[in-house]
Amino acid sequence: MRAASVGVGAFTAALVVDLLTKTYFVAHAAGPHAVVYNQRPHDLVLRIDVSLLTLAVVYVLTVVARRRGIGRLWGAWIGVGVLLGGTLGNGVSSYLWARGVPDFIHVSGGWVWNVADFEIVVGLLGAAASVVVSAAAAYVRGLRRPRTV
Repeated sequence: MRAASVGVGAFTAALVVDLLTKTYFVAHAAGPHAVVYNQRPHDLVLRIDVSLLTLAVVYVLTVVARRRGIGRLWGAWIGVGVLLGGTLGNGVSSYLWARGVPDFIHVSGGWVWNVADFEIVVGLLGAAASVVVSAAAAYVRGLRRPRTV
């Protein structure tokens, strides 16, 4: 199985979970403040452009990692899949709900998020951390190899 295939699975799961939770909480909202609709404009075209750029960066990192013996960047592909699922989930949501993107997870500081917001943060941090950890592991493996003169 290729790492990119795992990323596609992560993307699909993230998108489905986001849209299903939004649908559930909109349908079962208890009280006027249970679901807050984010009415800021969400440019789907910009989101798609940034998503394609993100995919290109992870692809280039994967090629470089393979050439340098770092290995496959499974975590980066999973992270980018989750990131893209959240990003496109919020972009599509602005078209699915006329009132705006539904937010229903009340966090500290008065912020209200949805699952896609968490997916974006976790996906970005997870992908970056995966690249750093993979590079560090390759460096340590390189130190353990006997050097030939």
